[in-house]
Amino acid sequence: MNHILHTLKLSDFVTLLNAVCGIVAILLLLNGFTYLAPLLILIAAVADGLDGHIARKFSSSEIGGNLDSLADVISFGVAPVVITYAFVENGMKYLILPALIFYFICGILRLARFNTMHMGQNSFRGLPITAGGIAMSAYLLMGERFFDVYIMASIAFILGILMASNIIYLKAKDQKILIPLTMIFAATIISYNFGIDYTHTMATLLSGLMAIYVVSPIIRKNT
Repeated sequence: MNHILHTLKLSDFVTLLNAVCGIVAILLLLNGFTYLAPLLILIAAVADGLDGHIARKFSSSEIGGNLDSLADVISFGVAPVVITYAFVENGMKYLILPALIFYFICGILRLARFNTMHMGQNSFRGLPITAGGIAMSAYLLMGERFFDVYIMASIAFILGILMASNIIYLKAKDQKILIPLTMIFAATIISYNFGIDYTHTMATLLSGLMAIYVVSPIIRKNT
């Protein structure tokens, strides 16, 4: 145990926070915290972004890359699938299950490929699983008024296909994109303290931004 702790860097502890958020999200869901669960996936995404930044700024450990992928499996693979399944009424669970399994399989294939390929500092091959987890969580946070099992199943299938694809996605480094995204992200998380209606509103904005990112390769190709 001491040997493992000595090998960990600051970025690894942030990665572990990512994984913990995913596990706690599932546990909260089991205890009836319906909307707090997907909100924790957004917090996990913040940790996922921070660990890479910290690793580049300071240093990373030998296990950092593998640890990050394992954390992503939990927070953006398993947790969104479990949370989404719980949102669906019993009579419709049979419909959403194949889509969720497909999403999960594509997600872990995406992570496995990421660990064996090096695309450079500015792009990804295939939609990042973090973006998939955010997109699913943001849609759930929009509330029951907008939730539809057929739309959710379609979202899961589309995200799965994009994660397993060879489509190139750029990293969000442009300040014109990063600053508004960060503000809406933070506002969505904080809004939970002021009432779930505010969260629904902010999550709708976040869903719009994620939809733009998902189709951004098409937009980029046509400009």
